[in-house]
Amino acid sequence: MDMAHEIMFGDFLVSQSEIYFFEDLLTKIALAGAILLVTWIISKMFASALFKTVSRFGQQAAQQIKRAVSWLVWFIGILVLLDQLGLKLEILLVILVLGGIMIIVALRDVLLNIAARETITVYSPFKIGDWIQVGEHFGRVVDINLINTVLVTLDNEVIHVPNSKIVNSIFVNRTTPQGVRIHVPLTLDSSLDLSKAEEIIMEIGREFKEELAPDSEPEVRVVSMNNNTIQLELLLRINNPAKSKFITSEILKKVKTKLDEVQRTREV
Repeated sequence: MDMAHEIMFGDFLVSQSEIYFFEDLLTKIALAGAILLVTWIISKMFASALFKTVSRFGQQAAQQIKRAVSWLVWFIGILVLLDQLGLKLEILLVILVLGGIMIIVALRDVLLNIAARETITVYSPFKIGDWIQVGEHFGRVVDINLINTVLVTLDNEVIHVPNSKIVNSIFVNRTTPQGVRIHVPLTLDSSLDLSKAEEIIMEIGREFKEELAPDSEPEVRVVSMNNNTIQLELLLRINNPAKSKFITSEILKKVKTKLDEVQRTREV
């Protein structure tokens, strides 16, 4: 055995090639640790900064983007690590494809909402300021961002509706030049003269002329009748749906006052 290439470590005899192997191994371990540490730092910093930027689009979407960006940084870091360790190009490409699929899956909801927003922008089924009905939600559109369409309801509640939900469901744009129709339900005593009651209700509806859409007239319909009550509804087309609850309340009070007067007159 050639002693020039062997070194004694205590009771162990180690060849020069083994020393080179362990030196190379320790170097690779140190390099791997450094790459992973840098990847972790970049992942935390970049994901946190991006989260602050996109959080205005909604916390859920921001969390998804933050998680996907963190995965992307780690994926790139691991690719760099594997390349430094001398992994074959074919294996790196397979890992790259798998990583891309993982990122697409992680960002699926975000990408769908962004695509839906482009659909809304191109076809313009509604715009900011319109009143729309999406499922059980009815409100005025105040913002259309990358992820959500933001509505403000009649009760001043802010609702964030994902763009993909709007595109993939039936929604109604209630903003028209003829105004938005509201239904005011009314219950009358069957002993009242129906024609007289309808006349009174129509007159009360006309008192809100300033709130009505141009060239629109109040309309009274009979919904149902029985021995004790008559169910009516007053239909109005108003310019501002935000006032619908106020108008309904005022009409109900006025109708009650007028019909009570009629009832007292009959009793006298």
